[in-house]
Amino acid sequence: MSESNQYLEIEILMEDNVTIHHLERVTTNETITFNNFIAKLGRDANGFLTIKEGDAHSSINVNKILKLSPKSVHSL
Repeated sequence: MSESNQYLEIEILMEDNVTIHHLERVTTNETITFNNFIAKLGRDANGFLTIKEGDAHSSINVNKILKLSPKSVHSL
């Protein structure tokens, strides 16, 4: 079974109007992928979530997220 090469772009608005564009691999469809991403927010015990922006990986404080918005799907 091959992995999807499609990624859902999720725009994350943080405090102080910082915007991050995270890429999440599409699983079944865009809605399920977005819902699975939201579910990750509550599972991380230390309050930080590892995200991918382009080729870079970092962690964000989930308590500082103001808004999550699914955008478009990209093939990589």
